[in-house]
Amino acid sequence: MRRIARLDRSIDLLRTRATVQAPSSTYLCTACKHRASPFSTSSARDAKASLTEKLRRKIWGTDSPPGLEDPYGGKSVFDQTKKREWEEQIEEQKAARKLQSQEAKVNSLSKPKYTPATTWDGLETLGYVEDRWAADHLYTPFVPMEVKTDSEEITAALHRAMVEIFALREAGVPLESVSSKMPGRDLTLDVTLDQSPSGPVLKFMGDAAPPLQDLVGSVTGQAQVQSKAVDETAEHEVPTESEEDVAADRSTVDPLHPDAEPAVEESFEKENPTESEEDVDADRTSEDPLHQANLVDVTYEELIASWGPEWLQVSLENPEIKFAVLKRMMQLTGIRIPDAHLNSSKTASALLKLLIIPPKPRKLVDALSQKEDLVTLPNVSIYARRITPVDKERSLGRWKVIEKELEERGLPVTGHEAKRAYI
Repeated sequence: MRRIARLDRSIDLLRTRATVQAPSSTYLCTACKHRASPFSTSSARDAKASLTEKLRRKIWGTDSPPGLEDPYGGKSVFDQTKKREWEEQIEEQKAARKLQSQEAKVNSLSKPKYTPATTWDGLETLGYVEDRWAADHLYTPFVPMEVKTDSEEITAALHRAMVEIFALREAGVPLESVSSKMPGRDLTLDVTLDQSPSGPVLKFMGDAAPPLQDLVGSVTGQAQVQSKAVDETAEHEVPTESEEDVAADRSTVDPLHPDAEPAVEESFEKENPTESEEDVDADRTSEDPLHQANLVDVTYEELIASWGPEWLQVSLENPEIKFAVLKRMMQLTGIRIPDAHLNSSKTASALLKLLIIPPKPRKLVDALSQKEDLVTLPNVSIYARRITPVDKERSLGRWKVIEKELEERGLPVTGHEAKRAYI
């Protein structure tokens, strides 16, 4: 009977591999090799580990247990704390020695000789101004304290801001050059904006419209507009003979009696002065008759109508222009617009709706009347008071007949008794 060859087991393969890899200087047969290198499942690291380390590994259940490598042979916690305190004392001593050396160096330097002051006379003062309420030291806010609420004034202010900003753009002046001082006289009453294929342009209406340079100067704070006539004698330090004659004619002081009180003008005593007296008064006055003739009382409603609706459709898509217009509006009206609503203001009309806030209605009927979705419904009516059965009969046209019948029967027409009788 033939014998079945036995397959090599895995442990035999490991043993064979270990014997093959192991270096050998002498020749050994296979049987001797198996006997010389017995198979072992323990690692070389375990043979080198001490008994204490093996116990610690067994207790913790891992090959790298926490804690000191030699918990019984190293220094204790008390020794470590004592060593730390000793090191801290050494550091403090070093710092104290360094400080003493620095103080010694400072003391060794020559001190400057000076006389201590006994009073504050002649000493420099900081943070104090003698005339603190002078105009130069007062704080002038950029945004006015008084906020405008009138819708027509806000509309005129928005028109002014739009015209001034586009005037700066048309003149090639940076939009950041708007003056931080309080705005002066409005020069945009006869100027508006008009649409063109290239974009919004300024439109000057009539001969009273100021030139572009004056508009730019009023915005940047460099305006040279004078509202009063300048005296001829004030322009020269040494007036000429003709200028002295003009000043003498306009003066009310008597040259022969300078100390006497000035005489009362005859033109003020008479209700109807003569033509010559009117000429004398015109020569003596400092008001410009041409400028006075141009001053005409015009309401905001007339101004807004003269500007037309085109300027309200000007686009504000450019962020630089929008920011400049809002900055000027805050300076003119004192109204602040939240940042959340700035993106929705695409045109001047949309910006005007954010600036003009209608007053809250005092009654519920006013609030309901402002809602177009309710007013336009055919089966909904809004009344200022409660609707009674009498109102319903009046709406149907039967109340006169009911009232006549009640009077003939001697019943009350109105009140609680009338209601009971009606029921």
